[in-house]
Amino acid sequence: MKSSASTAGYPGWRLLWLWLLCAAVALPVQAEPAAEDSAGVTASGAPAGVITAIEFTGNRVTNPKILRYEILVKEGDIADPALIERSRQAIMDLGLFVSVQASVEQGEGGIVLRFTVKEKYYILPVPKLNRDDDNNISFGAELSLDNLAGLNQQLKLRYETEDAAGLSGGKIETNFLSYNYPRMFGSPYQLHTEISQSRLPVEVVSGTTITSLYELEAWTASLQITRWLAPRGPSRGWQVGAGLIWRRNGYDYVYGDPGIYEDARAVGISVLAKFIDVRDYLFSRSGKEYGYMGEYGAPALGSDTQYTRHELFYRKYILLEGRPHENLEFQGRLGLSSGDLFVGDDYAYSLGGSKTLRAYESGSITGNSFVLFNLQYLRPFFGYYPLRGVLFTDIGNAYPSNETINLGDLKWDVGIGLRLRLKSFVKIDLRVDVAYSFDTGAYKVFAGTKEIF
Repeated sequence: MKSSASTAGYPGWRLLWLWLLCAAVALPVQAEPAAEDSAGVTASGAPAGVITAIEFTGNRVTNPKILRYEILVKEGDIADPALIERSRQAIMDLGLFVSVQASVEQGEGGIVLRFTVKEKYYILPVPKLNRDDDNNISFGAELSLDNLAGLNQQLKLRYETEDAAGLSGGKIETNFLSYNYPRMFGSPYQLHTEISQSRLPVEVVSGTTITSLYELEAWTASLQITRWLAPRGPSRGWQVGAGLIWRRNGYDYVYGDPGIYEDARAVGISVLAKFIDVRDYLFSRSGKEYGYMGEYGAPALGSDTQYTRHELFYRKYILLEGRPHENLEFQGRLGLSSGDLFVGDDYAYSLGGSKTLRAYESGSITGNSFVLFNLQYLRPFFGYYPLRGVLFTDIGNAYPSNETINLGDLKWDVGIGLRLRLKSFVKIDLRVDVAYSFDTGAYKVFAGTKEIF
């Protein structure tokens, strides 16, 4: 990568923001939140001896073998308090429980180790309704099913329709289905598959006149198998995998000049390597994750074009020392591509919207490479842990090619927000963000049910 800007040419505020990002990554991480945290209590005062039985209580839905996969002790091991606590936290890190407690007691001939869990609700329907600044209305619904069959499987379905602003009065309709099965059949392998379909109008414009109109039906389907390198123990560490991604764009001619768009197909092999070491404390988290995702398409696979995509990511969740559930969170991403996914594509990536640069229109910043940094500070309101205020900044841009990445040309925004953690549901944060762009002077307001990363 090359950059056309020298350090001396940087505006002072950009140097300051980038320095803050780097400083955030280097801050120490608190081992765990304060003892009054409802996420659980540690095992303490374990009597010396051998564990003769491991019991689980409170798991009305969750299969006990899902919990056994995560723990670091087994029958016949010495009752080591440190390993018991690490096992308790590993069960909590699954994200399936409001609390996890570990206790030990002297039984006949040895130690009985008992994990007591309080399960979350595993079915969540979410209606979606939004009106933007241009009075365009979107609505739909999402259904999340977690811990299916008590095996930590996840199924998600979503339908959404919205006004296609400026596109001949049309609509954009989106359907989405995903399924995830960790620890397939008790193995270190994980299955993930998803399929999405969308319909939207596509205009051909000459000057200010629409010369042609098509309706695009876009399909994407993927299947990926990954494996934990550590065959036993907590779901953390290195995970590697590969899969297949299939995409198809079909165009229905409506009026105007025919033959401008033709149906196209892209087929690629995906690869993944990532490291995960993140702790879940119910209202906050700590740890880090980083990795690489790649996609390689070629006519030999059935693709119309040859292309590659590469993405590197790094995330760190910093729990501030002595401040329960007060976090600094950082994300950095880099995307590189070569070749067109579809013939005639102008770009591979787009930024803008609620998960990238929040003060910019969704998908308004496009290119064949990108850089992105997100930094946010979260703090509970008046010691009430479920509700946290957020200060954030987003920095990034997209560029025409891999050779034109210019860190002296970055867009950025700042903002405030609220997070309400619904502790009885799996990974649900009711989120409201207000972002301001100093480049455009525009404000954007977003609401959702998931964190930005």
